[in-house]
Amino acid sequence: MGIIHDLEFKLQVVRMYDEGKEGCWKIAQKMGIHPSMVHRWVSKYHSMGEEGLENRRTHPKYTEDFKQKVKKEIRENVSVNSLVCKYNLSPSTIRRWRVECGMSEEKIITDEELEQLRRKFKNTKDPDIKLLLEKLEYAKMENDILKKLATLVRARKGRKQKQSEN
Repeated sequence: MGIIHDLEFKLQVVRMYDEGKEGCWKIAQKMGIHPSMVHRWVSKYHSMGEEGLENRRTHPKYTEDFKQKVKKEIRENVSVNSLVCKYNLSPSTIRRWRVECGMSEEKIITDEELEQLRRKFKNTKDPDIKLLLEKLEYAKMENDILKKLATLVRARKGRKQKQSEN
């Protein structure tokens, strides 16, 4: 299990980001955390305040009505990050429910589309656009890593299967 950061640490990260002097990658490097944490904490704080940053002590049980409500949005292609922030759910819960809905792959933009957006908004001062571009870039990298991991897992399973057949 990973390190559990306290509320004050998370608030410090959010304040650093909101000051607008540094992007999430620099802040993450400075604070010794992954950039996805910066994204998640900033989004949760902006949508739910400090409550969104508080650590959970137990794994909550969700009602069937609640799950169906979230799954409806999943089927409408609402992003994992949006659902995480809106409902204060873990990304792994959303991904598991996406699989249950038969939607294991999120739509990710191409490298060319991302580069066009970078050029178009290169000098923007709008913090919302900066955050969205950083999220897109992170999602693209995360997607590439997950594809590579899936390939490695399939290859390992194939090797184990061949070994057991011999």
